[in-house]
Amino acid sequence: MTSWPAKAVVQRGIGAMPHPHDWNELLQDRVTRSLELTEEVFNDGLRNCQKYMERLRRYGPAEQNGFSVFELGTGWFPVVPVGLFLCGAREIWTWDIVQHLKLDRLRLTTRRFLELAQREKLRDHIDAEPERLRLLQQLIRVCESPQSSNPAELLDRFGIHYRIGNAGQTGLPEQSINLFVSHVVFEYLAPEPLSEILREFRRLAAPGAVMSHSIDLRDQYASFDNRITFFNFLRFSDRQWRWLNHPIIPLNRLRISDYRRAFAESGFQIIDEINRLGNPSELARIPLAQRFRGYPVEDLLVLYTDLVAIPASIPAAN
Repeated sequence: MTSWPAKAVVQRGIGAMPHPHDWNELLQDRVTRSLELTEEVFNDGLRNCQKYMERLRRYGPAEQNGFSVFELGTGWFPVVPVGLFLCGAREIWTWDIVQHLKLDRLRLTTRRFLELAQREKLRDHIDAEPERLRLLQQLIRVCESPQSSNPAELLDRFGIHYRIGNAGQTGLPEQSINLFVSHVVFEYLAPEPLSEILREFRRLAAPGAVMSHSIDLRDQYASFDNRITFFNFLRFSDRQWRWLNHPIIPLNRLRISDYRRAFAESGFQIIDEINRLGNPSELARIPLAQRFRGYPVEDLLVLYTDLVAIPASIPAAN
């Protein structure tokens, strides 16, 4: 079992090295083995695709002749953008702060979809369009060509645009996006960048646009050290937490009410909220830092949330 302070020291050391994201990737790939497209990881991505499509159909406009998507946080494997492409998305923008996508990861992701389709199991997860599956077969052939090297250029051919940079300043046209999605990304954004991105989403939101975001509000060190709980980081002041936090992908420690306020101030209305709560007795044992003493207990108990929102000026669909 890894001690969470030891892990914090290792992360602090990696953060002080040149090109820390590269070293962090190497650690996850060679040591923790967390950069594998396991069946669980792939199925999680498929479930997210299904969830996003259901929410677009339920809360979006009745007429949907093609739709555009903005995904925040592509990650290591583009399961969600490829899955939404198969579901008929006209155009997909998938945005990350650091380039994780590589040709072998795109190739592996594409193969997994095609293998599932060949076994006639893909329909159990998403409503893939037959023509899009044929296009995906073209993509895998191009990926396996000796001349292929740049996965972003390959994806561009199919209307999937992989971009690296500040998602708060996309340069995309106003009202050009129908569906905004992210999976456990917002918890790594400091308050100002989070607000900037949400304001940009509001600018990009087309009439009838829908947002779907899942957010992990837990102390992630507890996943490595079972001697602490998911509330443990609430005991530290901001000054203390700066030294303990992951320097490359830092947790913001925002609580559910902070996200509600950020959405509202950016011009979005939350129309559905699914929360997963922690154990009240575990929270009661934590001596809260001053920053968290003013929060209601019901806010602090939320460890995971799944939020659906629409532009505030547009009423929710029945």
